[in-house]
Amino acid sequence: MSSSRPPLNLAGRIWKIVMGLVLIGAGSLFVYYLWGSYERASTMDSWVETPCVITSMDVDDSELNQRGMTKYVMEVKYAYEFDGQSYSGDRIKRLPTEASDPRKLKRHIENYKAGTATVCYVDPESPASAVLKRDTKAALYSIWFPGLFIIGGGGMILSALFRRS
Repeated sequence: MSSSRPPLNLAGRIWKIVMGLVLIGAGSLFVYYLWGSYERASTMDSWVETPCVITSMDVDDSELNQRGMTKYVMEVKYAYEFDGQSYSGDRIKRLPTEASDPRKLKRHIENYKAGTATVCYVDPESPASAVLKRDTKAALYSIWFPGLFIIGGGGMILSALFRRS
């Protein structure tokens, strides 16, 4: 008696395994990136809130962005004291505050006028490092999405390996 089962489609299974591995790899890279971003923001929670005074604020428009348009970069300087020593800082956030339209910086410009008293967050392990705004931990809220790619890729591999022909 001959069996009526179709022949094993080895090429299709290999393709499914490779695609599953690609999805797992891409998802893993994004999870790694988002987790790193979350960890950097979490370490800023231990930074000490310290009074500071804005000494200068300027918008640099001397550079161009990738599209050849003017890039507006906020440059702020502030002075603060930590453990009895004077320091100066120049970062609003960990990454530069920039825009392609100067109107998008308007709120920041109003908040950081020269002479404004505010607070900065100082790294207690390296007091010369300070920011005016801590990084957001929002990366953790979106880490589930690339996690779906990892789960989906794993499901593809399992179905290719264990599905009956």
